[in-house]
Amino acid sequence: MSTRLSRCLKHLEAAGFFRCSHDAPTPHIDLLSHGSAYAKQLQQHWLRMRPLAVNLGSSSSTDALSLSRFGFVHSQLFRQHFQQLLESHPSKAKCPTLLKQQRTGETQHSPSIFQPAQAVTYLITDFFVEPHRGLEHFYNVQRESKIWWMRYSSNPSRYAIVPQAELEKPAGCQAIDIRASFGTAGDVTVEQLSLVQLPAESEDFQLPDARTGAPQLPAVIRSVIELEPACCALLLDGCDHGREARSLLLNRVLAPYQCAIAGIQKTEKIRSVDLQDLCAHVTDVLLRARLRLQQEGYALAANAKQLTQQLETYDRLGVPYALLLDEQQTLSNGLLQLRSRDTQLAETVHISDIPDYLLNIFRDY
Repeated sequence: MSTRLSRCLKHLEAAGFFRCSHDAPTPHIDLLSHGSAYAKQLQQHWLRMRPLAVNLGSSSSTDALSLSRFGFVHSQLFRQHFQQLLESHPSKAKCPTLLKQQRTGETQHSPSIFQPAQAVTYLITDFFVEPHRGLEHFYNVQRESKIWWMRYSSNPSRYAIVPQAELEKPAGCQAIDIRASFGTAGDVTVEQLSLVQLPAESEDFQLPDARTGAPQLPAVIRSVIELEPACCALLLDGCDHGREARSLLLNRVLAPYQCAIAGIQKTEKIRSVDLQDLCAHVTDVLLRARLRLQQEGYALAANAKQLTQQLETYDRLGVPYALLLDEQQTLSNGLLQLRSRDTQLAETVHISDIPDYLLNIFRDY
């Protein structure tokens, strides 16, 4: 592994995103509190993507065939989910349609830059599409998925569609991986896409065409995301930016903590009760607006050195914005500073405009 990437792993480990074992050729990674909070945000965004899909929930099936790249269509679990679609969601039992499910199990990926230390969460989407338009849909899904990953990356050029030509495929099947490249250190697979044709004798899987109503045997496009490895890849992507500052450039929508609050005291020795009360009030306002904050809520800085250290901590956690409440200014006229992680610049905002100002920033992204 390159020195640059090793440094990124150590920074993320020190910040509390994951635990990394360095005693093996390929580091094994286990998500910690901040990493789990980030993975939860990625999982929620996956759930909101393609909202018309039927969500089948989570399971912990040990059926290895159901996770096979092409053989999943022959698994008992696939058949059960199809029957669940017909019985519980008849209005959506037509072609095209989508099913979503979550699974837990061992990783299926070959060793790359790192390996997950524990079982992973599979985010699986099955697209049932018209058989004669299978390739067309497959290419469209490839493009949409790649754009989705690029959108949440600090370096969109890192992501590429990689055809899996070496895989032994049944007739009519296709497979590609979407990978994040980290130069000479290697690649990380963030999503697998496979186009699979159902056996011609599988009449049980027929669906009516959404336009004509004629029954047909659909083609299946399966998307598989291993949540924890994909999460680690995005974290490495946010750390591997080449800037002098040690900021973690996480997408502002996915960042586990969207905003931080720092109170700046007038004197070092006397702790201002009024400033504490104001920081607590702003914390409560932001939480009521459902903005994500750290559990501590806010921090007080007694001098410029402490403030700098606190802001560096926020930057290492990938917090996009920090509210700076100065005891002299904010308590007298209600003005505070909104500091950006990416630009390191601050703008003046009145306290009455918070949280609407922040909500508009995140809403318009």
